[in-house]
Amino acid sequence: MNKLLTVATAVAFALFTFSANAQLADKIVSGGDIVVPAYISNALKSDQRPDEEKARDANRQPGKVMAFFDVKPGDKTAELLTFGGYYAGVLSGIVGETGVVYGQNNDWIMKRQDDGKSPIEKRIAEQGLTNVVDLVSELEKPNLPKGEMDSVFIVLIYHDAMGGFNTDRTAMNKAVFDSLKPGGIYGIIDHHAAPGMGLLDLTKNHRTERHLVVEEIMQAGFELAGETDVLENLDDPLNVSVFAPPLRGKTHRFVLKFRKPS
Repeated sequence: MNKLLTVATAVAFALFTFSANAQLADKIVSGGDIVVPAYISNALKSDQRPDEEKARDANRQPGKVMAFFDVKPGDKTAELLTFGGYYAGVLSGIVGETGVVYGQNNDWIMKRQDDGKSPIEKRIAEQGLTNVVDLVSELEKPNLPKGEMDSVFIVLIYHDAMGGFNTDRTAMNKAVFDSLKPGGIYGIIDHHAAPGMGLLDLTKNHRTERHLVVEEIMQAGFELAGETDVLENLDDPLNVSVFAPPLRGKTHRFVLKFRKPS
């Protein structure tokens, strides 16, 4: 009996160790080591980008973030729940005329538009973003072209999919997986919750624990291919709303790169 307990304990420990190791990225990239190529820098300087968005770049570091994700001219990419399209606009400039950006919004967002037009549709018209496609769909079925995407991003929204939107993330992550080419990238940026909070802080403070996101996305078949500390803020107390005035735009964030296996 003792032998059986010993074996069971060893197996349990091995499974725990495997699970913990699976949470680690192959490489954690320091933000200070990320080199931003000229085509990304030039896209960020574009006159098409509103000045108020350029003012947010210092906190969002879009140049280093998109360099980390290796977005290139000619790519076919998407931002899910893009709202007004801060990152969709950045992506538009990076992928250029030969690339395509899908800016997706859902019914929840559409119901909040007085004119019946999605925020990204208005941005496309105002800024002449001919390479951006307005996409109205749900996260579980975003209607991206299958097997064609180089990358898909969810920025500061995954916690809402887990919480307020009550999204079927199994369906959502499968849809993203199916849309990507082999080797395609699924990029996630979100606000860190305090360790041990689990699912308790999704709607109150709009935060989630990193390991929960990693577990869900890896279960969909993705590999955790990389991570960067470029958006870390160790002064964030983690127990207040991400919308609190002194902290808004400066939260402690994880930046995760998942890859569809080749």
